[in-house]
Amino acid sequence: MNVIGNIAAATILLFSSLAVAQRNPTFTTGNLKLEDTTFQVGQYTEGVNASCDQSVSDCDSAFTPLVAPLEVTCPAGAGETCTFAVTVDAAGRSSGLTEGVFRYVGDAQTTIPDPVGPGNTGFYMWSLNNLAGTFSASHTFVALVKNTKNSQKHLVEIDLGCFVSGGQGSCSVQALGLFEAGPFGSPVTVTIQVFRERKGEHGDID
Repeated sequence: MNVIGNIAAATILLFSSLAVAQRNPTFTTGNLKLEDTTFQVGQYTEGVNASCDQSVSDCDSAFTPLVAPLEVTCPAGAGETCTFAVTVDAAGRSSGLTEGVFRYVGDAQTTIPDPVGPGNTGFYMWSLNNLAGTFSASHTFVALVKNTKNSQKHLVEIDLGCFVSGGQGSCSVQALGLFEAGPFGSPVTVTIQVFRERKGEHGDID
């Protein structure tokens, strides 16, 4: 992915996650207008990890943030909404019996479509076919946030986790660092795009 590669190269001196804000973009999609984009890059060296032993603990707690959680502004008035499109890419390594998981955690004003019903948490899970080794995974979460005050900030947290395939044994996943990824896939990146509904005949927003 050339765009991500160029941005990652520009962050070579970073030792922790980076957020780069891009203001006043011109891209529009459908009846939504892109208001803001934030790009985060994962850890410079060895990435975060999550693990669980099913015989010892509940794997629902086996999650850790891939990058620093952010408070993202919805630039709208009280009672109005924004759409957040949050894309996560990560390469990593896993143990056997592992099903990898990305988890989106939002605040009380966030609604994320999910097979078990809408809520403020969303999941994306992929099977690693019970094989240990490297992997690359990508997913875009779409969330609706509703302001209770003007230009409210909303939590966006993307976690890495795992479940045990078959329900017994242990699982482990670890994201690769910025320069570990190499041929295995992308380093950890999280892109947060904020959209508002277009208003008026020409799509202008007051």
